[in-house]
Amino acid sequence: MKLEKNKKLLLGIASGIIAIILVQLYLAAFRHAVYSELETIDVLVAKTDIKPGSIITKNNLTSMPQPKRYLSHNTIQQKDQDAVIGHRAVMQAEKGEPLQWTMLGAAKGSGFTSLIKENERAISIAVDNQSSVSGLIRPGDHVDILGTFSFPVLSGATKLATITLLQNVTVLATGGIWGRGLQESEPYNYTSLTLAVSTIEAELLTFASERARLNFVLRNADNIQAEENLPVVGWENIMKIGNLKQIQHERNIRVIKGRGGE
Repeated sequence: MKLEKNKKLLLGIASGIIAIILVQLYLAAFRHAVYSELETIDVLVAKTDIKPGSIITKNNLTSMPQPKRYLSHNTIQQKDQDAVIGHRAVMQAEKGEPLQWTMLGAAKGSGFTSLIKENERAISIAVDNQSSVSGLIRPGDHVDILGTFSFPVLSGATKLATITLLQNVTVLATGGIWGRGLQESEPYNYTSLTLAVSTIEAELLTFASERARLNFVLRNADNIQAEENLPVVGWENIMKIGNLKQIQHERNIRVIKGRGGE
């Protein structure tokens, strides 16, 4: 009988110790979550209005703490101030606005050429309302470029196919607008996009623009990851029910994950 009571006592003590450990773990996790919300990083902000094409100086800059979890990978931290000074602004920065790496152009040159980084070229491609995402693309945005070609086949005929030519291409200008000539929500019409590309990419786009229908797909500002092994899409892909089901399945997963992140 006494042995049974001792067992119950030990079991009760063990349960109490486990409960205390679990409470401590919960409190530690709670504190970590709270502190993560409060953790800040000093970022560079515009001390004065910075216009496109102007040289950034120390007098243009100040710093401000920002919550770490809400920072974009493009946001420039205060520790990188020396790397920013001397560069030209690609886009206008309003006073008090956090600076982004995508706002910076080359340190040399004047006017529009200051937007072109070393070893890159600027090329203009004709667009219409459909291919430019209803004219919603703006300078500083990043796009993917798709081309729909008529490919020759062995029989002598041709077949249509769409391929992704380039991903994550920086838009330097829309029509004659560069920097931030207009408000983001202000509509305006343009018939060309000017892109920052390498020499070989310029050749590729020049050929493609003569031989294919090009479409520009607008990317999320924080999405810089290029997808690999993208297929060439033709009639055979459209007609295969299994392919369409797989595409829809992957879309469903993205939608569910997107809702979970809200």
